[in-house]
Amino acid sequence: MAGVISYTTKDARDLLDPNDPFGGLYTMSYGSNGQGFRNTLTGFGQTGGFEYLLSGTRATGDDYKDGSGDTITGTGADLTDYIGKFAYTTGSGKRISFSASDTSDTGDRASQSGFIRPDFAEVIGRDTELYSALSERKSYTLTYEDENPAGIIAPYLQLSYNEQVMDVGNLYGENTSLSGVARNEFLLNNGTLTAGVDFFKETAEGFDNTVSPRTSSGREELFDAGIFAQARQDLSDRISVSYGARYDWASLDGADGQTFDDSGLSVNGSVDFVLTKNWTLNAGAASSWGGYELGEAALVNYCTPWNYDGLTASRADAIRLGARFENGPWAVSAAVFQTQIDDINAVLPSDGARGYTDDLSTRGVDASVTFAGARGFGTINYTYADVEANGETIASTAYYLGRPVGHIFGFEAGYDVSDTLRVGGTAQVALENTDTEVTLDGYEAVNLYGEYQPVGVDGLSVRLNLYNLFDTTYASRSSNGVDFAGVVPLTEPGRTVALTASFAF
Repeated sequence: MAGVISYTTKDARDLLDPNDPFGGLYTMSYGSNGQGFRNTLTGFGQTGGFEYLLSGTRATGDDYKDGSGDTITGTGADLTDYIGKFAYTTGSGKRISFSASDTSDTGDRASQSGFIRPDFAEVIGRDTELYSALSERKSYTLTYEDENPAGIIAPYLQLSYNEQVMDVGNLYGENTSLSGVARNEFLLNNGTLTAGVDFFKETAEGFDNTVSPRTSSGREELFDAGIFAQARQDLSDRISVSYGARYDWASLDGADGQTFDDSGLSVNGSVDFVLTKNWTLNAGAASSWGGYELGEAALVNYCTPWNYDGLTASRADAIRLGARFENGPWAVSAAVFQTQIDDINAVLPSDGARGYTDDLSTRGVDASVTFAGARGFGTINYTYADVEANGETIASTAYYLGRPVGHIFGFEAGYDVSDTLRVGGTAQVALENTDTEVTLDGYEAVNLYGEYQPVGVDGLSVRLNLYNLFDTTYASRSSNGVDFAGVVPLTEPGRTVALTASFAF
């Protein structure tokens, strides 16, 4: 409702030259302060239109210490990840691909009174014990597209299934999602029009984990289908626009057997206006119908049966105004934004009140200054966000709503000492936030790195990282409970040294 991140992982053809049939990458890293070992092996190949990519990662480690030397219980890595991608492209550009992944974390995690709370270092008044937890996600995606369309037909079809399970001690949660999209990109004289349909069917089910076999405590199911169209056009050499709309129909089956149906229209529009060869103004606005949200799976009907009195669909209204300046190696941008989301479902209901709703607003500024030279670069990012829930500064335990951000600066720089050696660093600076009920302390965290690619060994890269250079004791501004007296916030790792070697073949 406040924006999404869309990403596509690389295929074999992205990693190989057109006539190269096979390649691979092996990466091994070891870090101090509990970071431990991480190994990743990836192999990829292509022949006669067929291509594949297989990758596996294993990471293990111990509990880390924060900047004060305190050991943070239950933070050791125990991660296993597999991914496979297969594709076939015909001579005329018809491409079908399939990908599958399985990621699981089976590490010992901090537990209080039978519940995993890895977001807190401790809960005041409760003993902390270790529990062999499980967090696992499986994903499968099938895609068809025409990369060399003729005429007006340029289809894109995708079907995806995801499953996530979470063992949190006394409770166990399972989410599933089946989603699909069918769209076509139509060429216009001055741009494109993308139109299509999509859907998703999601479930959330909780289980009592104290009995064997575990028994279901309740289940929710959500279905949504929508139609959409989005145009992107250059109206002139100086004006570019994007505008579109979609309409959704949603149905939520509650854990008490009730069914809720609703529908709504979403619209959006943005414009880029080139003032001069250096200056560009941009503006965008959207009103998005959000429908319903599933509740937290592990907590369905926990302690008390959920009731859905007052449940309604949500809506977000957002606006953004900005400017960009570019001149040679310099790029400067700044924007003001505001988003208002009304009637957010109670994903974590108090006393079973699943129909309770929250209103969320966030407003602020983001800006950046970047210099990209022949041998080095540097960038400064600044974000200020005032986040409120129901008219009050949001708490750091408003899990599904937001965080009390305040003022945050990010720094990054790199310099090529030679053709084989780059040095650089990053930093994050959060200013003190006095808008919250309990003042949030500011902090500065600095990281340095050096990367060396020896001349005599093709494909080898060695990188040395120094994280938290000044051994600062701090809890990230995005952490839970930093303003809550009932917990000890989870502090970040202290000074850590890590060495990584990658070999591409």
